[in-house]
Amino acid sequence: MTDPLARLADASLCVLIGGGMDASSFARLVADLVDAGVPMLQVREKAIPEHELADRVRVAIDIARRRRPERPPLVVVNDRVDLAVREDADGAHVGADDMPTAEARRRLDDASPAARRRLLGRTTHDLDEARRAHADRADYVGIGPCYPSATKSFAAFAAPAFLGAVVAEIPLPAFAIGGITLERVEELAALGIRRFAVASAITAAPAPAAAARAFLDRIAATSAAARSLSASSTARAISGSSLGR
Repeated sequence: MTDPLARLADASLCVLIGGGMDASSFARLVADLVDAGVPMLQVREKAIPEHELADRVRVAIDIARRRRPERPPLVVVNDRVDLAVREDADGAHVGADDMPTAEARRRLDDASPAARRRLLGRTTHDLDEARRAHADRADYVGIGPCYPSATKSFAAFAAPAFLGAVVAEIPLPAFAIGGITLERVEELAALGIRRFAVASAITAAPAPAAAARAFLDRIAATSAAARSLSASSTARAISGSSLGR
């Protein structure tokens, strides 16, 4: 099984799995997403007792590693750093009101073998928060909220200038989060975003696996288009300079 950091480098889509479903429905959803090729899952069951959350995390890890043993999808736990360590998840994700990034990093590192660094993600709402997350050794950031969400209420939304600035300045994988739908991928991709954290647009879809595949296809297409545009721009710049003569 490859190192979590190596798998994070290839993760363009993180599906957030929340509460409101029974254990069998949860397992079925995870299996569908794993089989669809989703590279990253975040378990964020906030409304259930801790022992049930631990069971869900164990189920998600088992399904991920059993169904795709060579390169399983990442499984990270929202908020509960201690539980992520105890259940051998690939990492934890903390929000603005959760454990400070530096403390979460210390706890993950203290409990992890050097050869398998557990991931730490941080939700950020402005550029200063993103800078602090990087300084405190987060491995990736969530940036947003981008749009109104079916799963959470927000008082304000991320400005395009912030989203673009994080991509340009912060040398960490950045996942756009909050109300992400398939139709909004291109709009965010135009700001340089290549990674997306999605909840209800996939998990509440009539066919979650098909929805996940549609997201993966759309993200791949927009990334390929962006690379092609960048290559064309570079070629034009070279042809117009002394390098092209």
